Amino acid sequence: MLRKILVCTIATLALAGVAGAQDMQLRLGDSLNLSQSQLEITSDSLDVDQETGVSTFGGGVVASQGGMRLTAENLRIEYSENPEDGRQRIDRLVADGGVTMVTDHEAVEARQAVYSLAEQTLEMTGDVVMVQGANVLAGERFFADLRAGTGRMSGQVRTLIDLE
Repeated sequence: MLRKILVCTIATLALAGVAGAQDMQLRLGDSLNLSQSQLEITSDSLDVDQETGVSTFGGGVVASQGGMRLTAENLRIEYSENPEDGRQRIDRLVADGGVTMVTDHEAVEARQAVYSLAEQTLEMTGDVVMVQGANVLAGERFFADLRAGTGRMSGQVRTLIDLE
């Protein structure tokens, strides 16, 4: 469904003759901060491996937190020990299989997404499409430093910018 909307948006913008590269701001960091609110996950199955510190949600995964919603076929949560109190904490989230992330400001689609909480980075790979309002950015790999608010799209990058 989102892919159809994205294709229609791209086609509409292309027909309007939009080009350039200005005023696309990365706001994903506002929505991806697991230390500030609960993460709710629903799926068809959950496998937990205490030995490796990995939980794997499978089938129809929907993860939401605040203004962020992520859907994928699978979501793996990797834990590590907090050196301050010895408790387990989420270290990385790895989603694959038709990944779609929607925030209050963006919609991003890819084959795989890796979110590192420790590094505050997000890497999305495989037919990545980002939509911000009427602006569309597409490529093979998107990497974002959420602390710095910077991002880089690479691999056959296509950009459509609304000039109004």
